Amino acid sequence: MTYAYLFIGGHNNSYIFETANGIVYEIKFKPSPYLLPGNEFSDLIYEFVIEVVINGSGKNPPLDANVSITIAEIFKEFFNASSQNVCIYICDSSDNRQDIRRKKFDQWFYKYQNDRFIKIDEILIDSNQNRYPVSMIILKRNPYIKQIISAFIELSEGESDK
Repeated sequence: MTYAYLFIGGHNNSYIFETANGIVYEIKFKPSPYLLPGNEFSDLIYEFVIEVVINGSGKNPPLDANVSITIAEIFKEFFNASSQNVCIYICDSSDNRQDIRRKKFDQWFYKYQNDRFIKIDEILIDSNQNRYPVSMIILKRNPYIKQIISAFIELSEGESDK
């Protein structure tokens, strides 16, 4: 069962929903042409963000299968709006839980994807050798698919060389 969600739009193409536990999530598709700049498809690149905006308990949200179902529906709606959209998910590393986030995201993706999408995983490494798991999701029928995949791989190789 999905939670009722609302598209609130704005610069970040945001969606919002509240769980049965009173936790409010904002799902963002932030325009991010700077991630793959200088390409004809740069304006189709969005960073996919899952953010808890209200959590009265102050603890990590409890496991709730309806959250992943809702996020999957929002994700599909975003791609239905334009088959040329590309999402890049960068796992937050501020608390060193990036690998846990990546595993959870991978579980969700493979549980709900319907072979319409391709997901490519990379690791970005900054100049301080910090590792950032990153995934790109694109529809198989995207007309720029080859160029986008190539640019994404170049991004990861470029970051690794720093």
